[in-house]
Amino acid sequence: MRGKDEALRFIKEFVVTLPIASLPNQNREEVNTMVDGLLTSAESRLETERGMLDWLRVEYEISDPGTRLQDVVSLDSDSLVAEVQRARGKKSRLSAAGLHSLRDEYARTVEPARVVAAEAMQLEYRLHDLVNEAYGLNPEEVRLMWDTAPPRMPIPRPASV
Repeated sequence: MRGKDEALRFIKEFVVTLPIASLPNQNREEVNTMVDGLLTSAESRLETERGMLDWLRVEYEISDPGTRLQDVVSLDSDSLVAEVQRARGKKSRLSAAGLHSLRDEYARTVEPARVVAAEAMQLEYRLHDLVNEAYGLNPEEVRLMWDTAPPRMPIPRPASV
């Protein structure tokens, strides 16, 4: 059941008879491998974000990064530059050397993390498909689930739905 601000609320009476699908044996190994990959990806992303925030704090004196900088893996190079400049303020403009250093670090650190994040998203979608398959959902039911999903879904709607 949805509560205030689309938060999900657990109400025992609604889930007493909730069916739990069994995963076919041929998919178990694939799912285990995907889950391990997703966990590794999440750890890698956190490590990248922490490292970049520490680097930005030391190199660019950004002690209070905004929400967008905290999710640095989701930024492209130009967006990172804009967010760093915003965090530094108008009186502390980036020098040419500072800009070059920022773009180099982006290419060295963030770009590989973005590749891993894209691969993780493909794993998420494949896992999503396997769960739908385990429950025997047809394309119309999957589309209905996406159409009625809360605004803050953990993964974006796939293009195929």
